[in-house]
Amino acid sequence: MKKLLFGLTWQILGFLGAIIILCSAAPHQWDYNGITGIVGSLLGLDLMMPLVVCIVIFIIGGVFCYKGIQEK
Repeated sequence: MKKLLFGLTWQILGFLGAIIILCSAAPHQWDYNGITGIVGSLLGLDLMMPLVVCIVIFIIGGVFCYKGIQEK
């Protein structure tokens, strides 16, 4: 049960972090060496690595949830 709650917490943090990063990058128009759109905006604002970290945190939370469910 503890692993499940721990994993859910990590998934919520990763998801909220990714949503915040995407929402902060979306209104800006960037042309990063010919890359436009949301990816260009993420690269131009140096938010690509924090987004990757949030996605990794979300995946790790999913692994903990899976292990918590398998214990039962």
